[in-house]
Amino acid sequence: MLQITFVKAPTRVLLFVLISTCPLVPASLDVPVPEQLAYNLKTTVEAYEKVGRKDSKWDADARRCLTTFARIRSTTNAPAIGEFANELRTALPRLIEAKCDDALVRYLHLRYVFMASHSVSENAAAFGEVVAAIQKSDYPEIRKFYAVMWHARLLREAEPKSPGLAGSLEKAATYLAQALQDRSMPEREGDESCDFLMSTPWWAEGAPWKCYQILEPALTNRWQGTSVALLAKGRAYLSHGWEARGTGYADTVTPKGWQSFAERLDIAADAFEAAWKRNPQDGRICQEMMRVELGQGKARARMETWFQRGMKLDPGNYDLCLTKLEYLRPRWYGTTKAMVDFGRECTSNTNWTRAVRLMLADAHYEASREIKDNVERAAYFTQPQVWSDIQFTFEQFFKLYPQEVGWRHNYARYAYYCAQWQAFKDQVKLFPWTNHVFFGGAEKFNDMIKLADLQPKVK
Repeated sequence: MLQITFVKAPTRVLLFVLISTCPLVPASLDVPVPEQLAYNLKTTVEAYEKVGRKDSKWDADARRCLTTFARIRSTTNAPAIGEFANELRTALPRLIEAKCDDALVRYLHLRYVFMASHSVSENAAAFGEVVAAIQKSDYPEIRKFYAVMWHARLLREAEPKSPGLAGSLEKAATYLAQALQDRSMPEREGDESCDFLMSTPWWAEGAPWKCYQILEPALTNRWQGTSVALLAKGRAYLSHGWEARGTGYADTVTPKGWQSFAERLDIAADAFEAAWKRNPQDGRICQEMMRVELGQGKARARMETWFQRGMKLDPGNYDLCLTKLEYLRPRWYGTTKAMVDFGRECTSNTNWTRAVRLMLADAHYEASREIKDNVERAAYFTQPQVWSDIQFTFEQFFKLYPQEVGWRHNYARYAYYCAQWQAFKDQVKLFPWTNHVFFGGAEKFNDMIKLADLQPKVK
């Protein structure tokens, strides 16, 4: 019998795959945010000149790579980011071959080259070594923050219950708190770094609250009243509230738990509402308010209001749709039919764009997770209508977005779940390169290929 391992996270290809598949365009289309470019050049290239491990064998390449990375961090032009990332993937291996031992350069090599071809556990181990080197260096706190955060995220994926995870996140918060005091940090940079720390795959974990307690003095002293500070506060209290409630069914929550849950969600809601008044163009606030409503359960219409606000801002907001899909689970306020119906709406709504048009496939995946029995859950994907929906979803998507070849990883994995062996192999052939991490590592991916090859050919 086919054994399927279901992942808990949303079934998306990791960010570096999506970036790698952007169509190449001339760099002249890149328009960096000036103050952010200045800040990132200061904390990369200028920092390298002052504290980096320099050598005439690699100095020129190192400066070019660090400059390219600063431009990635300072532009909103996705195609230009893709081109810059490709430049890094070409240049960074030369630096490693030249035995460049600068900690920041090694970090970039892990981010843009090493990660793509190694397992999560291998990536976590490699990042651990480089993070230790960066922390011992005199590179700016913002660079240490991002290095520690990437390590923490890999630890979470490789070993969710890792005893070092909480400490890594709090260490990252300490570095960010110091970086936020730098008056040269522009608001967009502060917003992106706080978002990287405070956004979590599951809002009921306690880490955001602990991290916020570390950040709060810096946010109060320099960022008081900004949407950056208010969004961070709301996320902290949202997480703290769900932590008090727990993730069990309602009858498992204590009276004290209910009281703390309600009080903290009220504070979170107030913070998000205030953030929205200051920045009604931020779709993240809409998503967080949907999560507040999930806990408060005041009315589905309230959830829909925030959902529609977010989709109006960004018709391709995939995360917002995942949040609504969560709300529609039977364990909350919906049914599996409501989940699939919503997925069908996303896939067929021509006003919505990009990965949102793949939501029907993801709705089937999430609906299958509502089935407790493993055998029955695997059998869900053997239903002809399920594969028909998934196939239609992806074929339509690639007609609309032929350049988004990174999503063929998702198509292949769904074909594997549905035991559509030829479709699985066809998609693998279309990969621009294989993101083994997405499949659980090179060994697991190779096992999937072997199993597909063993299946009899359909005449």
